[in-house]
This record gives sequence, C-alpha cells and structure tokens, in this order.
Amino acid sequence: MTSQLRRWHVLSTVAILALAAVSSLLGLLRPGHYRDAPALVAQYQLQDLTVLLVGLPVLAVGLRYAMRGSPRGRIVWLGALAYSTYTWLSVAVQVSFNDLFLAYVALFSLSLFTLVGGLVTTDAAAVREALEGRIRTSLYAGALVVVGLGLAALWLSDVALALASGTVPLVVLEAGPQAMASHVLDLGVVVPSILLSAAWLYRRRTWGYVFAGVVLVLGATLAASISAATVVFALGDAVTITPVAAVFTFFPVAVAAVLAVRYVLAMDGGRPPAGGEPRQSA
Repeated sequence: MTSQLRRWHVLSTVAILALAAVSSLLGLLRPGHYRDAPALVAQYQLQDLTVLLVGLPVLAVGLRYAMRGSPRGRIVWLGALAYSTYTWLSVAVQVSFNDLFLAYVALFSLSLFTLVGGLVTTDAAAVREALEGRIRTSLYAGALVVVGLGLAALWLSDVALALASGTVPLVVLEAGPQAMASHVLDLGVVVPSILLSAAWLYRRRTWGYVFAGVVLVLGATLAASISAATVVFALGDAVTITPVAAVFTFFPVAVAAVLAVRYVLAMDGGRPPAGGEPRQSA
C-alpha cells in the first residue's frame, strides 16, 4: 500500500477543485471574460470545458482512491495534479490580464506544490510492486519515446522553419507571441519528463514506474483539450493547422490516452500475480 495522503494534500486538492471549477465556469459563462484574439478565446473556452468535464473529475476520483491508500488512485491523483499544474501555468502566462489573474497563479502554485508533496511522499516500491510482472516495460518505454519525440517534432518544426528562414513562427503571426507558451512548456518540461520516464522505466528503476504513470495520465487528460482545440482551429481560418501538425498533435495524445488506461488498469494494489511465472500484458 502506498503512503497515506497528508491532511494538507487533501485540503489543497479540494481547494484546487473548487477554485478551478469557479474559474472555468466564469471563463465559459461570463461575457468578455477573455480579452484575446477570437481564435484564442475559443481555445481557452474549450480548455475551460475540458477542465470541468475531464480534468476535475479525474482529479476528484484520483483523490478519493488515493485517500484509501490505493496505488492506482495515487497515480491518477498525481497525473491529474500534473495536468492541473500544466493547465493553469499555461493560462496564467497566455491569457491577457483579467480579474482572475491571481486565481490562475494560485491554482498553478497549489497544483505544483501539491504535486511535489505528493511525489516525495509516494511509496514508489509499492507502485512498482503493483505493476511488476503485469506490464511489458520495454513496450511502454518505447511508446513513451515515440510520444515524446512526436511532441518534440511538432513544436520543433515550427521553430526550425522560422529560424532557418529568419522569420517568426506562423502561430505567432496568427495568434500573438503568447501562443509560444506551449512550445516552452512542452519542449522544456513535458518532453524531457516523458523521455526521462521512458529511460527509467526501461531500466526498471523503481521511480520509473511512478513517473511513467504520471506522464501517461497527464497525456491522457490533456488529450481531450488538445484534440478539441486542434479540430476547432482546423475548421476555422484564424490559425493554420497543416496535416502534418494535425498528425503530430493527435498521435501522441491518443497513444498516451490508450497507454494510460492500460497502465492504470494493470495495477493490482500491490499483490503479486497468481501462479508461478509473472504474467505480462501490453
């Protein structure tokens, strides 16, 4: 069994749930809440909707089971906190200043420090025990490498073409410089985290089982908002979405979503597999 959640873990998560719900509802329902280009407003409102329909339910369910000492619940809770950290940092640095700026900063800070506090108190050995013999680590590690490199290729293609031609990326011309925030977060934090998790999982390092689960749940939770935003941009004419960009957008998050479900379902609460030989599943 993983370590029990601290009282402050629970309280801060409940605060995130409440504040995120209020922020997202205001973003959806309050006229003129976002003071950005129409294409970005549509993206922000889609993000608000997916926070309400996906992000918050996943965080609430993860918290509930993590409070019971479930390794499965712990991984879902941590992954949802990673999603919350990513989302609210993106909002805080991308959205034009409005009345909820300090709320966005508070959500980012609460999510980040709760995630860090949750990670350092996680019993990584219990998570490994719940997964060992039930997954093919080489398969998941390889898939994570593909996801990480696909995400890197998506953003580096924008940057490399702009640098080679001495111009700025097309997305900056169409949506403004704040659109590059995703490039910074993904290339600077998400991609290295995915590749490090893949390397540690492949080498069967104990913490690799934890980090791989966290980044998979992060990717699965992001899948809804990223896919919806890509479809909206592709159907409109404010932001250009090339077929290559669409493929490199959908493919990594779709793979992460499938793998996250299989990874979490493979966890067995720390009991060893029945029968002599360890069984492995994809």
